[in-house]
Amino acid sequence: MLTQPITELSGGEKQRVALIRNLMFTPEVLLLDEVTAGLDADTKAVVHRLINQYRDQGVTVIAVTHDETEITAAEQLITIKAGRLEDAHE
Repeated sequence: MLTQPITELSGGEKQRVALIRNLMFTPEVLLLDEVTAGLDADTKAVVHRLINQYRDQGVTVIAVTHDETEITAAEQLITIKAGRLEDAHE
């Protein structure tokens, strides 16, 4: 995988490369859009642990997801429907 052109990687492999690229330097805010979509359960767990390590270091994590497990684990939820803020709760 390390020598393959990115165009030859699977969707999940591309997602992992993008996440790693974004975490090479610790950001103040980490914006994630369906970061675990299409990943198997083991890989999702690895990604969640990595994200939680950054959050524990004080990085603000804003994630867009439809994954019920990720929604349940969120510290704060903001629901946007039809482009409007519908609900915000902790």
